[in-house]
Amino acid sequence: MRVQLRLTAALLALLVLACGEQLVGCLNRHSSPVLAAELQPIQLPKPEITAGLPLMQALAKRQTTRDFADQPLSLQTLSNLLWAAFGVNRPRELKRGLGLGRTAPSGMNRQEVELYVVLAQGVYVYDAEKNLLRPVAGGDARGTVCVGGAVHAAVTLVYVADPKLDFAQVDTGFIGQNVYLFAASEGLNAWFYSLHGPSDIAAVAAALKLPADKRPLYRQSVGFPPK
Repeated sequence: MRVQLRLTAALLALLVLACGEQLVGCLNRHSSPVLAAELQPIQLPKPEITAGLPLMQALAKRQTTRDFADQPLSLQTLSNLLWAAFGVNRPRELKRGLGLGRTAPSGMNRQEVELYVVLAQGVYVYDAEKNLLRPVAGGDARGTVCVGGAVHAAVTLVYVADPKLDFAQVDTGFIGQNVYLFAASEGLNAWFYSLHGPSDIAAVAAALKLPADKRPLYRQSVGFPPK
């Protein structure tokens, strides 16, 4: 009788142990869900620097247009756009202690403005030196980041910097004009616009997962004209 009781107790202990392991496994799976579509870095193709209209023609066509078709840009066009905005056009001048040469100037050559790239599938940050988009957050954040017709734009650039840096506001203007001229050259619509108060700034900063010392300064949406 005692042997039978011991065998029964041992079987019960094994059953409890097995169920416990399964329960822990279930809890662990639910506590750390795996994203269905984890974003990967996007290696952009080499920018085509001989394409587009002559400068004077692009200036003649430059304008602000606030309506966009919900149609993505090709990777090549996106690469060209980002390079025109704030890409690398000269190697580092180590002998003079200078950083990368960029397509837009910056105060004291700080190059402090970061380009956050909002696409339909997620948010990325532009690595100009490697011509790469580094993933920040998955999902379509255009409804949070953009306003008006820009929620349909193929790409919205958010210019991010430490707001205490004196030249950051001016430097975004240089970059923004580059984007305008590229859009005009390619027959794309473009709109440079500000953020509206603390709640808008906080919502955009959260969507971009910005650290506490960085702030979104301006937005610029680019895309195809509506059909």
